[in-house]
Amino acid sequence: MEIPSEPDDLTGSLLVAVPTLLDPNFRRTIILLTRHESKEGALGVILNRPCGTTLGELTQSPDALKEVPVFEGGPVEQQHLLLARILLIEEGALFESFARDDIAAETPPQKSTMSDNQGFRAFTGYAGWSAGQLEGEIREKSWLILPPTAPLLSEVNTLAEGEARWRAIMKELGPWYRLLSEAPDDLSLN
Repeated sequence: MEIPSEPDDLTGSLLVAVPTLLDPNFRRTIILLTRHESKEGALGVILNRPCGTTLGELTQSPDALKEVPVFEGGPVEQQHLLLARILLIEEGALFESFARDDIAAETPPQKSTMSDNQGFRAFTGYAGWSAGQLEGEIREKSWLILPPTAPLLSEVNTLAEGEARWRAIMKELGPWYRLLSEAPDDLSLN
């Protein structure tokens, strides 16, 4: 797997936490960057941390949206719920977000053209970086930048499945990443 260099605009790209990133907010995460402007900062959502609940269990929503899975989007504003649709396009991933009013609307956003890897998801919170912060973390080698693919954007149903997806990426990157990815969170247990 080839790791692309850091372009000016990473919107639609995936950030993958390296095994040495120990911050519990981002440990073993795959993040879709929904917005990146080097002078403004960056926003994204965690794709591989499902909450094990649906939109219908958290809020009143139309029948068409009741089964939308909810994910932990990130450590910022976790009390807020974001409804989004993720689509794979030629330039990367497209993240269409919908206002709170869309969740409760009588006529919700249409789901008729979606497949399993092109669906609606809800996120509690998001990940955010101030201007230059993400670029610094990338230079420190805390994150890998990957292009989105259908398998990487597809839903995971459990935390174990989400971590397995992250480990599969590490395995593809070679033996060093695979070895580091297998290390326990608490190295004293080794």
